[in-house]
Amino acid sequence: MHMSWLQPETPAMYSSQALRLVCRYHIKLTHFLSSLTKNPRVAVAIASHRSIPSPLPSPSPQETQVRLEMDLYKVGMRVEVVGHSEGFWNSYYGAQVLRVDRTKLRVRYEELVDEDYGEYTVEDVDLKHIRPHPPESFDINYRLTVGDDVEVRDRDGWWRGEVVFDDLDDELMVYFSYMAGDDEEEFGTFPYDDVRIHQEVKQVGKGFEWSHVKVAGPK
Repeated sequence: MHMSWLQPETPAMYSSQALRLVCRYHIKLTHFLSSLTKNPRVAVAIASHRSIPSPLPSPSPQETQVRLEMDLYKVGMRVEVVGHSEGFWNSYYGAQVLRVDRTKLRVRYEELVDEDYGEYTVEDVDLKHIRPHPPESFDINYRLTVGDDVEVRDRDGWWRGEVVFDDLDDELMVYFSYMAGDDEEEFGTFPYDDVRIHQEVKQVGKGFEWSHVKVAGPK
């Protein structure tokens, strides 16, 4: 009886078929892995023997708003730092943007000098304490008068107050409510050119919109 399955060439034939099958799947697997590694995140995960990272979570509405606002500030832009520490409440100090980070701006003040180094002060400031530099003139035909919410140029910055007397000449008397109780600081008389209207700013689309309101003087 001739039993072909016992012949030496039979296992050799099957081994050759199996080898071709393995090679075919190896080529397919290589192509698949090659396509995966074209994704940078997958390539890093493979290289570091980690599982593929899950997608990053979507930013919250507040984070999105901060990013939109940060996009409006550019290096070299003039801004004002809103006073946010004791002794500087209701003040605004001019500065220039040096760097923009995720939630902070590095600024160099225009007039505040670091006494230790004799150079203009550089500081990292939270976005919430920054506003763009206001327009030089809200309305060239508008004259400041009693009841106006204003800012007075003093001590290298601008300080918020209220006009309480206008002598119709070149000076205005301003009342600073946050300094109430200090007879020397509560009221002050300033040249008209050193007083500007206080303006509020808000983001509108990809820009800023300014407005001002009249307020009542001290009671």
